[in-house]
Amino acid sequence: MLDLIDLDVPELGYTRFISAWLYQGTEANFLVDPGPACTTRMLFDELDRRGIRRLDWVFLTHIHMDHSGGIGHVVRRFPEAKVVCHEKAVQHLVDPERLWEGSLKILGNVAEVYGKILPVPPENIVTAGEIPFEGGVRVIPTPGHAAHHQCFAGKDFFFCGEVFGIFHELDDSIYLRPATPPVFVLEDFLTSMDAVTPFLDRPLCFSHYGRWFDGLQILETARAQLLLWVEVVNRHRTHNEHPDIQAIIDDLTAADPVYARKKHLPPQILKRENFFSINTIRGMLQYLEKKDG
Repeated sequence: MLDLIDLDVPELGYTRFISAWLYQGTEANFLVDPGPACTTRMLFDELDRRGIRRLDWVFLTHIHMDHSGGIGHVVRRFPEAKVVCHEKAVQHLVDPERLWEGSLKILGNVAEVYGKILPVPPENIVTAGEIPFEGGVRVIPTPGHAAHHQCFAGKDFFFCGEVFGIFHELDDSIYLRPATPPVFVLEDFLTSMDAVTPFLDRPLCFSHYGRWFDGLQILETARAQLLLWVEVVNRHRTHNEHPDIQAIIDDLTAADPVYARKKHLPPQILKRENFFSINTIRGMLQYLEKKDG
C-alpha cells in the first residue's frame, strides 16, 4: 500500500507542498523523502496512526532540507532503517554541518524554521543500483535539480522527485513548473528526463506534490516547458544587463499556458509558487551566464 503523508509547515504557510511517501508491504516498509526536521513529530504521529513499528528503508531523492532535513531524527526513531542516497550526498548526511550552514545562507529564516539537521550514522547509509527486497526498487541517477538527485522505480510506482519540476493537479488540468535552482545545468536535466523515460508506464509520485498516471504527458510537458523557460530567460538576459525578474515572470506567464494555470491554485499556494519561480529563473540566469562566459 502506498500513501501520501502531508507535512505542512504552518509557520511558512506551506500546505500541499512538503510530503513523504509511505509504502507498507509484507516484504518491507519504506519512506521516500521524510521531510524537514520541524515536521518529524507530525510524521511520527502519522506513522504511529498507521501502525508502523519498523522502517526497513528510507529513500532520499535528494538532500535539500525540505526533503531530507529530518533524516537524522528518523534514523534515531528507527535505527534499523537503511538510508538510500546518492554517493555525493553521503558526506553531508554523516556530517551535515556544511549542509546546514549552506542552507542558512541560502534560505535564511526558512532554514531556521525547517530545523537543525542531525547526522546519520554511516552504517545506516546505502548507495546502490538495486535495492534487494521482493519486487525490487531501481535507483536512477537524475542530476539536474541537484547533482545528487535520483529517482526510484518499482513495479507499481515511480518516485520522480523534482526531475519534472513542481506539480499540482487542478480540477480539469495540471499545473507544472520547472524547479531549477542554482546550480542548474540544462543538459543534465534533459539527459535525466531521457533516463527515466522507460519507467513512465507506472504512476508518478511527485515530491511536490501528489500522484499522476500519465507519465508520458508529464515528460512531454516538462521537457517543452524547460526549453521554453530557458529561451524566454535568455531573451531577457541578452537585452538587459540586469534582467527584471518580475518582467521575466510576466513573459513566462504569457508564453507558457501550463504555468499560467497558476491562477487556478489556492491563494497561499500561488503566493509560494510566485516566490519559488524566482529561484527557478535565477538558476537559469546563472547557467546562461556561465555558458557564455
